[in-house]
Amino acid sequence: MQKNKMIKAHSLITRLTLAALLTAGLITTSPCDAAGQKHYKIGFMIWNASIPFYSNLIKGARETADKLGVSLDIQSGNGELATEVAVVQQFMAKRVDMILLTPSDAKGIVPVVRQATAAGIPVMAVNNRVDTSSGAKVVTYVGVDDVNFGRQQGELLASAVGSRGKVAYIMGKLGTSAQIDRRAGLMEALKKYPDIQILQAQSADWDNAKALAVTQDFLSRYPKGSLDAIICQGPEGVTGASFAKQSGRTDVKFILGDYPADVRNAIMSGTVYGTVDQDPMPQGVNAVEDAVKWLDGKTSEVQQPNHYLPLPIVTKDNVDKFPPAWGG
Repeated sequence: MQKNKMIKAHSLITRLTLAALLTAGLITTSPCDAAGQKHYKIGFMIWNASIPFYSNLIKGARETADKLGVSLDIQSGNGELATEVAVVQQFMAKRVDMILLTPSDAKGIVPVVRQATAAGIPVMAVNNRVDTSSGAKVVTYVGVDDVNFGRQQGELLASAVGSRGKVAYIMGKLGTSAQIDRRAGLMEALKKYPDIQILQAQSADWDNAKALAVTQDFLSRYPKGSLDAIICQGPEGVTGASFAKQSGRTDVKFILGDYPADVRNAIMSGTVYGTVDQDPMPQGVNAVEDAVKWLDGKTSEVQQPNHYLPLPIVTKDNVDKFPPAWGG
């Protein structure tokens, strides 16, 4: 009898001590349902969620989180590194189980990634990379191979203009991994075509209005006969392509990146020569799926260091086979 009393007392003390530690925040647990499945909390910072490309990425991530029964908190960095850092720090304060990142600056985000890792919160890069050369650690990168994206654009360009031509280049937001890697891939591809010359390059920040203004500047600087093509790293170049057609500049071929509905329509009408199809929805889906696998301890099922997704080329020859990646 005395022994049973001692066991009960010890059990009570253990439960009270555990409760006190939980209350003090010295240990944490993830709530479980009746079947014992953990309800993970995942924070997802997107550098600028107002960019149309991210609408389907967000949709895919949310639908997958609902399907898997996890809590997903998506926050925008509003296109400012300081805000992106603050969002990640808020996720840390909320003690999320994992942080997904789409940063605007692969290097600038590194210090807060290191803070999260030091706090025991795993981090995953999605769509845009985190620079891991200076100590930042990420579980994996989910998205496309942007160097290969640039190579694909280079091959499209050669298909459009042949082995000789003069080209202008519209880039996305400077410093984003997509902008850096796509340029690197394009330059690599053009080594095979030394007579294709890039006359000028400008950034349009993945913004339609800015891309239109840059296109108008290029067309003004380079009259008919002096410019063969304009390459845009993203889909925002479609507005400039329409302007060029309306202005009678059908001498300039447009090579774009990504594949929303307006780009698809422009390819069908001949306004745009072709694009590289990056579908955002699978990136959101796979990111959340990989996060849950990692948190469940199924680390071998997560592709590392990169989980690359397909990048088909779309032109007028095959446009009917590819529905738009987003947009009505």
